Amino acid sequence: MPDRKFGFDTLCLHAGQIPDAATGARALPIYQTTSFVFDSVDHAASLFNLQTFGNVYSRISNPTVCALEERVAALEGGRAALAAATGMAAQTAALLTLAKNGDHIVAARTLYGGTYTQFAVTFAELGIDTTFVDPDDPDDPWSAAAPPGGVIVQTPGPSAGPNATGTLRVPVPKNVPTGPRRVAIQAGHWKSDETPDELRRLIPQTGAEWEGVTEVEINLDVAQRIGVILNSKGIVVDILPTTIPVGYVADAFVALHADSDGVGVNSGFKMAHGARRGPYEDALLNDIKDSFGAATRLEYDGTHITSAMRGYFAFNWSRYQHALAAHTPAVILEMGYLSNDDDRALMLDKPDVLASAIADGVLKFLNDTPRSKIFGQDLVVPAFPSRPSRQSPSP
Repeated sequence: MPDRKFGFDTLCLHAGQIPDAATGARALPIYQTTSFVFDSVDHAASLFNLQTFGNVYSRISNPTVCALEERVAALEGGRAALAAATGMAAQTAALLTLAKNGDHIVAARTLYGGTYTQFAVTFAELGIDTTFVDPDDPDDPWSAAAPPGGVIVQTPGPSAGPNATGTLRVPVPKNVPTGPRRVAIQAGHWKSDETPDELRRLIPQTGAEWEGVTEVEINLDVAQRIGVILNSKGIVVDILPTTIPVGYVADAFVALHADSDGVGVNSGFKMAHGARRGPYEDALLNDIKDSFGAATRLEYDGTHITSAMRGYFAFNWSRYQHALAAHTPAVILEMGYLSNDDDRALMLDKPDVLASAIADGVLKFLNDTPRSKIFGQDLVVPAFPSRPSRQSPSP
């Protein structure tokens, strides 16, 4: 019955295990073995090469432990789980997945003693610094403790209860711009070969190309024209390459790209912004969308907005240091399809039209949204990105 959805109590008893085929025993045995038999040399090789599921050595995997992991994953609605021998081992495995030499943790000084020592001593020896703060003192300088990309766990997540989602408080950046308004225009894929190690997956992503025209040359040309227009209005403009300065802060950010469907059928422009960010991104998106659509007469291609656009690396402050501060209003704009003759001609022959339209949208946003609103208070966002809802299992 592979499609049956079992209830919580049933999963507690039986998830991750099937009755023993030889004896029919229902209960899960404790496999007190250190090693396992292989069918052949080839079978052993496939197990050690991680090409086949199975057990190699109990220190690595064991049927009893595997059943526990699958059971916990089923109860939590996860894809998989990892069982550890101790709480310290579990914390180490989880935190060293997220933090590395040079990173910074902000933690409550009321943590259990063993965890406090792990953060203060063990992780310090690995080059991971921890700032301890008082979670009950409203005057404690949480924001001063949080580095770029740092956040505060405000309410606990699923570990606190089945329906708890958890929230994070993102402090107002310490380097809010002063003086003239500041805008960043990113030329997509420009200097992608110079990205830091955390963004190394972007190095081979050089952008779309069609009939000898490259996306990056269009992106950079339009970005520079936008810069000239905004500069003339007294706006400070940063033309950014692929690499974003750590925790970058500005009054607005627009990433310029062009798409290709590989066949020349699709046409139009599309836009997106990230999740778990400030409340003004819809306004920035709509202002640019309205001005760009009116000026270019391109259709808005909402059908082909992808998860890669919504999850654009520059928006992902919780994963990357080289990303925008969560307060910075940010959007990505795919200006058209290089693979479409009409779209490509527009981008090549009328870059000033595109640049003026984008600049007009940015200026409207800046006029309607003062800096005091954008950076007026800490952000409170969900602890985890939203996921497609799943139907609750029934008994």
